[in-house]
Amino acid sequence: MSGKLGMNVMKSGISVGTLKTAERLTRLVMIVTLATASVSKLFSRGGFAEYYFGAFTADKLRIHLPPALIEGYLQIIQFIEMTIAVALVITSLKPYSVYAWFAFFLSLEVGHYVLEEWSNVNQMIPYFLLGLACLILPNHRRWFRSDVEVIPAAESIGASRK
Repeated sequence: MSGKLGMNVMKSGISVGTLKTAERLTRLVMIVTLATASVSKLFSRGGFAEYYFGAFTADKLRIHLPPALIEGYLQIIQFIEMTIAVALVITSLKPYSVYAWFAFFLSLEVGHYVLEEWSNVNQMIPYFLLGLACLILPNHRRWFRSDVEVIPAAESIGASRK
């Protein structure tokens, strides 16, 4: 089945071009999420690190991490966020940057677990789903230009294997 401009349409009626545009939007949300978080931490004048250092070193917690680990991570977290955001902009780095996204949000989930913030642990799931969507969706080769190419339909691929 072919759609407009020769783009293939899957059986569900969604063109490859539409899927690529969905990936572009998904990745843009990921970039804005990380960049906004990074900038807010950079301009907190140390307030973010100070607040969370106190939270992670509270006596009431069941799990106590080494203070040097906490302080080190809180000092570099905004740079990690901005690095992943910039890497997500570069299409050729997409697979690596999405895995970095997963690793980063996994570290945040562990942090919320240590802080015993159970609802925040559960709230991390959509971030993983966002990364998963970005990972499995096909992407345009460039940010500001859409690919117009004909990709063999699923039926053609299946028929050629027989």
